[in-house]
Amino acid sequence: MPQFYFHLRIGRERHSDEIGLELPTVEAAYLEAFAGAQEMWTELLAERSDPTIYSFEISDEAGECLMRVPFTEVLDRARKPCAPATHKSTTALMSKTAGLTAALSEQIERTRRMLQETQETLRRSSSQRA
Repeated sequence: MPQFYFHLRIGRERHSDEIGLELPTVEAAYLEAFAGAQEMWTELLAERSDPTIYSFEISDEAGECLMRVPFTEVLDRARKPCAPATHKSTTALMSKTAGLTAALSEQIERTRRMLQETQETLRRSSSQRA
């Protein structure tokens, strides 16, 4: 499995990763860097540091820089709107909701009947004792 190194860049300053990680693909390395940036974002803000000047440089075993992952990608990802619901997914959700509502109504009706039967049984039991 290939070894990837995640060098932390803060502005022009570079902190080398001497250990690295074994990951199956460069895509997996990107996801690892992105997750790291997400974790560090909040910590940096708490320290009153500017996360937008940070980035990871991912390099291979030969030291070749494969890609740069700026921490601003975390912010960009947070700003992207959710995909709008499609007609098909909305229809499926409405159908599921209708089914659950019907099942709940049926269960409520069964509970009411059981409660009425229990109350009637208690009344009969009380009148027989008296």
